[in-house]
Amino acid sequence: MSVSDGVLSQFKQPEYTGENRCMPCTVANTLMAVGASGTVAVGGAVVAAPLVGAAAGGAVFVVSMLAIYLRGYLVPGTPELTKRYFPPWLLRLFGKEPVLEQHQPVETDDGFDPETTLVRVGALEECTDGDDLCLTDSFGDSWQTELEALDSDTGRDELLELLDVDTGEVEYSEFGRAFVARLDGQTVGKWESEAAFLADLAAARVFEQHFSGWADLSVEARGQLLNGLRLFLDVCPDCGGAPTFDSETVESCCSTYDVAAVTCGDCESRLFEARVDA
Repeated sequence: MSVSDGVLSQFKQPEYTGENRCMPCTVANTLMAVGASGTVAVGGAVVAAPLVGAAAGGAVFVVSMLAIYLRGYLVPGTPELTKRYFPPWLLRLFGKEPVLEQHQPVETDDGFDPETTLVRVGALEECTDGDDLCLTDSFGDSWQTELEALDSDTGRDELLELLDVDTGEVEYSEFGRAFVARLDGQTVGKWESEAAFLADLAAARVFEQHFSGWADLSVEARGQLLNGLRLFLDVCPDCGGAPTFDSETVESCCSTYDVAAVTCGDCESRLFEARVDA
């Protein structure tokens, strides 16, 4: 590292630069820098001379870009402004789509209710205290058996095949621990973690073997059944820890939102996540 690099690094804000850089903030502030330097150049040319204006405008632009490089933004508060006012479609243009948005419940067949279906097929039943729903012993045992049967050779394509998806052209996008499967630009699967994926795969195996109506359900309906079941997991498929239900505020470089989540405390694997509307 050169002396100049060492000096500059003292002024960097790592939370807004490097891998954490907010591209919408960078683009917006760069446009502001261009506008400010252009205004100064024109003003300098009018008040003094064209050469003076060009020099002043150039200096403003260089200083502005240096600030954006070191701090991630030029105008104070820009990251908070993008979180509050930039719509999701604009964030997606910069590859900043919130992970959560990849995990929203999808619209499916009219009249289809995942919870009612899970009760009807014997996966869920009323808890002994009568206040909530719980896994039935038979489904829970079958689910756990399939989870234990999974090994390191288990591939992602098997679950998509159980969802009746042609895996030939599927593309995966990674979002930290979460990942999304897309076919022809359409989302066909989404998982908060590898543990969530393993839970879905094991449950799908059980459904295929014991639920005669599985083959008649749409991809969306199957996904909703599997996603809903993860709320009832009592053992993390990844590390064997006990999952807990909680709410939290999720913050990325460009957005902030509240979520309800099921997470394994031992390995921090996220098993379920859903946005909580304000």
